Amino acid sequence: MSEEVAVEQTDAPRVLDTYALVYASILLFLAPGALAITRLPFRTYSFAYVSLVTVPFLLGLAFVFFTDSADSTRTKLLRSAILTPIIVLTGVTVLFTSSLLVLPMSFFVRPEFHTDTIWPSIALLVALALPLLPALWRRLRAPFSGVRIAQAIIIVLAVAMVAFVVYLSIIPERTIATMVRKDVMIYIVGGLVWYLPSFGISAGVWRRVGLV
Repeated sequence: MSEEVAVEQTDAPRVLDTYALVYASILLFLAPGALAITRLPFRTYSFAYVSLVTVPFLLGLAFVFFTDSADSTRTKLLRSAILTPIIVLTGVTVLFTSSLLVLPMSFFVRPEFHTDTIWPSIALLVALALPLLPALWRRLRAPFSGVRIAQAIIIVLAVAMVAFVVYLSIIPERTIATMVRKDVMIYIVGGLVWYLPSFGISAGVWRRVGLV
C-alpha cells in the first residue's frame, strides 16, 4: 500500500476533497430528481415533490460517508447517523448566511441587467465547481480501485453537468429557462450555486474535524 493511500485511510479527508465529492455525489441524485419533478404539478409541495427535492442531499452524503474511507461498516453507519443532521443544519446556516451577504446585489439580478451579470455569474459557478478538478486528479493518479473509479466517474459527470449549464448560459438562443419549468430551473441553478457548495463546505469541515 502506498504512503498516500495509507495516509488517506487513517487521516481525515481534506476539506476541499470532501467538498468536491459531496458536490458531485449530491448532483448525481439531484439531476434525475429534477427531471422527475416535471411529472408532478407545478410546486405542489406534496410528499413526492418534497422528497425529490430533499432526498438527493441525504443520498449524496450517505454515498460520501460510505466511500471516503476504509473504516468498518459500523463506523460508517455511525458517522452517517451523527454527521448527517449536523451537516444539514450547518449547511442550511451557511446557505442563509451567504444569501444575506449577497442580498444587496439582488437588485442587479433583474432581467434588464442580464447582459451585465451573466459573466460574473458564470465565473462564480465555475469557481464553486473548481475543487472538483484536483479531486478528480487525485483519484486518477492514485492506485485504481472500484471505489476510486466510481468516485472519479461521479466527479466527471458533475463537471460535465456544470459545463453544460455554463454552455446554456452563454448561448443566447437556448437557455435553461426555455428548456425546463421554472421550479426545475431554480432547483438546478440554485443547487449548483447555493445548495451544493453550502452542504459541501459544511461536510468538508466536519469530516476534517474528525468527530466520528
